[in-house]
Amino acid sequence: MSDIESNIPSSKRVTMVRVSRVGVALSILSLAMFGIFAVMRSNTINETERSPVTRNLRDKRLVVGLADDRPVGERVEEIGADFQNVVKYQDVRSLDYRWMVKPYLDKGKSVTMVIEFFSDDYRNLEKIANGEYDDHLYSFIGDIKADGNRKFSIRPLHEFNGDWYPWGTYRGNENNTGSFKRAFRHIAEIFRRKGANVDIQLDYNCENARGDNKSFRDWWPGDDVVDMVMCNAYNRYGLSKWHNDWESFRDVFQAGYDEMLKLPGNKPLGIGETGTTGYGYKKAQWFKDAFKDLAERFVRVEECDFFLINKGERNWGLNSWDEEKAFGESLQKYNWLENL
Repeated sequence: MSDIESNIPSSKRVTMVRVSRVGVALSILSLAMFGIFAVMRSNTINETERSPVTRNLRDKRLVVGLADDRPVGERVEEIGADFQNVVKYQDVRSLDYRWMVKPYLDKGKSVTMVIEFFSDDYRNLEKIANGEYDDHLYSFIGDIKADGNRKFSIRPLHEFNGDWYPWGTYRGNENNTGSFKRAFRHIAEIFRRKGANVDIQLDYNCENARGDNKSFRDWWPGDDVVDMVMCNAYNRYGLSKWHNDWESFRDVFQAGYDEMLKLPGNKPLGIGETGTTGYGYKKAQWFKDAFKDLAERFVRVEECDFFLINKGERNWGLNSWDEEKAFGESLQKYNWLENL
């Protein structure tokens, strides 16, 4: 005991010892908390550096496709960025593999063929299920196999939960969910049975026709005939009196995405068609926001196909330099082709 301590009463010396011990304990606790914070901060920095855009929310690359009326090379030059998938539409009665699929596979692109079962009949699901179009499918498959049976995707009976195509289930009578499932299975089983090397996409409209809130499950044709689930959604602002509100990509896609997540089979998800008009608002910004949401919000989406074909007043295309620039820069910024 020092001379100074000897002059302090014993009761006060006990108190000083206790205070000293508490101070040491608090110092140790502070050091420990600082160490934990430093580790957490280091991990956060490492995570940010490793994945600056998505913070590792997306663990699979996004395949970007275009339905376009411009030659691939010209479009790539215009937007200053490359894309992976080419989307083509053909009537089942005039399917042409050699002109509509093969040239793009030869260029190293993936291809999606949207097979449209047009008919003079108002409703035709029963005819599809009963084999009326089979010969056209057999001929198409023959051309596929003659070219080495290279892999691509088919998308039959797209937007079947609508009422605007002969195969739409809201056209009533014999067009219903039951006849749709029979028709879809019939088409898929032909390709499976013949050994065609195709992935089969089930493509909903993101909203059912006539405002019906029926679950997407009601149309599910079976795990064995579906390789990917898609849905289609557009911002149709300005096209009619029923489309008076500007809608973001998130606005038009969220409900369909939520429905797809509820489907069985844990299938890969995608967007079969999307796009926006250019009336009244910034179309360029719409594309920027869409790519950002694909990166950070809709992380289960593995393929997104943009529809860029003008159809009269439906000006879906990239119709100005700023729209081309926004699309191309976003495609480059949020393209995980090299990162995953």
